[in-house]
Parts: sequence; structure tokens; C-alpha cells
Amino acid sequence: MVIIRGKVLISIFMLHAFCSYGQNQDIIVALKESALNKMFAAIGEIKGTSVYSFMFVEGTYNWTLIKPQIKLHPNKANFETDVKVTVGKFDYTTKVNGIVEICYEPTTNLIYVEITEALFPLNIMFMGKQRHLWDVNLKSSFETPFTFEGPLTMGTEMVFAMPDGTPKTIYCHPINCGVKIAEKQIIVSAETEFVERIITPIPASKK
Repeated sequence: MVIIRGKVLISIFMLHAFCSYGQNQDIIVALKESALNKMFAAIGEIKGTSVYSFMFVEGTYNWTLIKPQIKLHPNKANFETDVKVTVGKFDYTTKVNGIVEICYEPTTNLIYVEITEALFPLNIMFMGKQRHLWDVNLKSSFETPFTFEGPLTMGTEMVFAMPDGTPKTIYCHPINCGVKIAEKQIIVSAETEFVERIITPIPASKK
């Protein structure tokens, strides 16, 4: 039993098929590491329950994340947390250092942040000795990627009065977006395109 469900996003390596960061930087949107971790605080307690079987012994184990965080560094992102594991009367706390993939999808204009690997060891007490059964991957508890809106909706329309008194309407909008993971932030950049918008007068209706 876990509290988050959903679908998997495309890999960050697929992003380069759409665009590359650094060529077009007219507009830059920065998503800070602190904002990602405020999101975890807003989610609240993240925990789960599952079953295990060992040498004809079956039971359940519970795990609870303690202060989960995403850490951003140049060209990589990590998921860090402590996990408290309880198996019957036996409990322990262990650290997790997982992998996070980040990409920008132009067709949805969304920045995707997905935890793809986060392992902790499942241990039990058996005949007075601690036994390691397997590693549990918390990825299955974060199947829904975290999403944030990108810059493609930042369109602006401007009207200029020309010297002859006629108005000219110019529309500015972002194109060719790219993404980069920097220290403590995700940067999405875009080129801007300016186009003239021709306003066709609506003929007056005849009465």
C-alpha cells in the first residue's frame, strides 16, 4: 500500500531530440531546489506497507520517509531521504540516495521531475540474527512524476502607434525551449519570436 500512483515520463535523454539548451536564451525560467522540497513538505507523510516471505515465514513491513529531498547539481539530480523500516518488533533507520530524471516536454509545456531509483535494504530478524532479504525500490511509490509549467504560455501582445497614426499589433511568444540542471536549480530557456498580427476589421452588419 502506497500513497502516490501514476505513469512514467520520458527520459531526459529523449529531450535532446526536441531541443538543446544554450542556443536560445531570450527567456529563462528557473525552478529552484527549495521549491521542489517545499512540495515534499506540502505532501506530508509518505509511507507504505508491503509483504515479505522468508523460509516459510510470512509477514508485512512498514516504511516511512524522513525528510525526503531532491538535490540539484550540475547535470544531475538526486533523491535523498532517511527511511524508517518496521518489521514486526524489529525496526531500523537507513539512508537512501536515489536518482532523479528531469526533462522538459514541449508538447505539454511541462517540466517533469521523476524519481527513477531509490533503494533501501529490507532486513528482518530471523532466529536472533539480522537477515537481508532484498532491496526495495521506492520508485514504485513515485510513479507519478512531479510536473511544473514551462515558458511556452508566456505570450505577449503589444500595440504600437505608427508615425502615420495607424496601429501595428506585434505578438511575442517563446519557441525552441531547452533544459539544463544547474547547482540548486532547473533552468528552462527559450528563444522569442516576434510576429505581426494582422487585425482584420469585422464589416458592419446591414440592417
